[in-house]
Amino acid sequence: MWADNETEVDLLGFDFLVDTLYVALTEPRLLPLTVGLLGDWGSGKSSLMRITQGELLKLRADEDSPSRYVCVDFSPWQYEDYADVKVALMRTVLDAIGARAGGDQQDRVSRLHGFLQFLGRWGRRAGRVGVSAAQTATPFVLQAMDPSIDPQVVDVAKSAANAAATEANKMLEDPKAKPAASAGGTTEAITDAGRFRSEFAKVVRALEGVDAVVVFIDDLDRCLPETVVDTFEAIRLFLNTPKTAYVLAANQAVVESAIDSRYPQLRRPDGAGIGADYLEKMLQLKVAIPPLSAPEADTYVNLLLAELRLDKEQFGRVLDETRRRREGGNLQVAFNLGVAGAVLDGVPADLTRDLNWAASIAEVLGAGLRGNPRQLKRFLNNLLLKHRSAQRRNISLDLPVLAKLMVLEEQHFSDFQHLFNWQLTSSGPIRELAVAESLARAASAATDPNIDEAPSRVGESETAAGSRRQSSAKHKRPAASEPPVAEEVRTWVDKSHIRAWLRLEPPLGEIDLGPYFTYSRDKLAFGVAVTRLLPHLQDLLTRVQTEVAALRRDACVEIGKLPVDERGQLVEALVEALTRRPGGPAFLASIELAERAPDTLPTICDALMRIPSEAIPRSAAGNVVLRLPSENPLVTSLLDRWEGSSAPGLKSIIGSARETLRRRNER
Repeated sequence: MWADNETEVDLLGFDFLVDTLYVALTEPRLLPLTVGLLGDWGSGKSSLMRITQGELLKLRADEDSPSRYVCVDFSPWQYEDYADVKVALMRTVLDAIGARAGGDQQDRVSRLHGFLQFLGRWGRRAGRVGVSAAQTATPFVLQAMDPSIDPQVVDVAKSAANAAATEANKMLEDPKAKPAASAGGTTEAITDAGRFRSEFAKVVRALEGVDAVVVFIDDLDRCLPETVVDTFEAIRLFLNTPKTAYVLAANQAVVESAIDSRYPQLRRPDGAGIGADYLEKMLQLKVAIPPLSAPEADTYVNLLLAELRLDKEQFGRVLDETRRRREGGNLQVAFNLGVAGAVLDGVPADLTRDLNWAASIAEVLGAGLRGNPRQLKRFLNNLLLKHRSAQRRNISLDLPVLAKLMVLEEQHFSDFQHLFNWQLTSSGPIRELAVAESLARAASAATDPNIDEAPSRVGESETAAGSRRQSSAKHKRPAASEPPVAEEVRTWVDKSHIRAWLRLEPPLGEIDLGPYFTYSRDKLAFGVAVTRLLPHLQDLLTRVQTEVAALRRDACVEIGKLPVDERGQLVEALVEALTRRPGGPAFLASIELAERAPDTLPTICDALMRIPSEAIPRSAAGNVVLRLPSENPLVTSLLDRWEGSSAPGLKSIIGSARETLRRRNER
């Protein structure tokens, strides 16, 4: 598997972005420069900075000389809550500069460090003021909250606050300053931002053999609004001098939102904040990381699998060939099984297998994960983790089958839950799934008569393609053996994303998927109540949660006719599913069941009362008003609670539905 960390090896084909950063940072006329490296979380920003830093560090006068660029790494997120971020950034930069400064410049560096102590002292003084205020306010706050509070309790709380304040003040004490002697032997303290910036510029300018100081700032989009602004202020007020550059990796929308939160009073009349304008002024250059295209995502996944299966020498050859192919552009797959066969003396069997199943799900996986490298890597890690966990228990899971199921789980969980519900009522292969695959093949054949020919994929050997065709043919079900199509199955297959998923290889209709679902229990609504149900009750539970209204109504009627004990068991299982996933199909099923089987109303209303108002699905909330008896006190209490909540949109929906019901009753 693969660590979820930045890397110095470019598997994403980001050479063109590295070149953009490299050219900008090595152009003296652009300095000082602040660059925004902008992209979504997991898009590869950290890796891109690390690769660029590696390129800069290669620039040196000769082999024995240090790099002409002083590169500094800083993460403001790591200093939140226990350090002044401005001071931490400035100290990190000064430490790196001090390591390269000559003996005659060390005095200036020391005085600059002294200014950081001065800044920290101001922060500590503010902290001491806060601690003192807390000491004084504690007894008054307690008495304001409860005027009848026992005076002894107030005394105890006051003593505790005083003790805590004593310890806090010790931590906030100013350290004893160590005077830094100037070249003339006198102490010359720096006490303002202008003087600091001037002295800092002199130190940077005097660095021998250094073209620029480049600071790489990561994790800015993980920080609190105050930290984001403090980081920009440190650059603007203190560090933005000639021969310096700052590269800030961030999600632009998140940082803009943080700035808006920091300055709410500066919002325009239309409600727009200043975040976008703020960034526009702070960043002289923006480098945007685009999502991976489908061919780029294919190449990335294939390279990850190759890295796992090949030795260092073989993988090096694969990378060289991939780079060569990428020189013509990244809009086609640069590495796959065909390329591996051309580069390697022989492709290992496990890599051949991996590249084949990866190719079968590549289109759906790449689209569903929006071309995000981190999400692609996490999907593969999760896949191999489940597979190896099964191996430890001597459970045989076929990787292509597991991968196909995980694609559905990752991208369309409600449909995955639906498939699982069918599995609960099956003793082996899922009959409904076999029928669904047949319908999907028929729909494909109607639009493309050659759909079952399984043409070779780009770069795939004829041997591999032939093997895949045989596998597909082996799993086909004869049309004559297919059972009548249930409306529920047809409705499921009518979804375009389900048809696309059903056409992925391998077919699953003749496979017992029970062992595969074992490794998805953490997400599935598979509670204890369900496991206790008899088979015919499990079937009813599945049907009452279907998306087909007619089947749902029929299931409610059947549940109403069950013996009291069996109906109680089923309602318990339905309520468990409702509370686990309020936005799932169990919500509408519960409402319709309470309408058609009134004896279930108290249990279902009680469950709905326990669900946070924020979790109530807005699209179905109005059904409670229109379907359940408004004169019932349990229903009235439930609706009053929802209408009085602060959940966005819920109040208006319930109020509107109640008004509609009132007008209907007046007619």
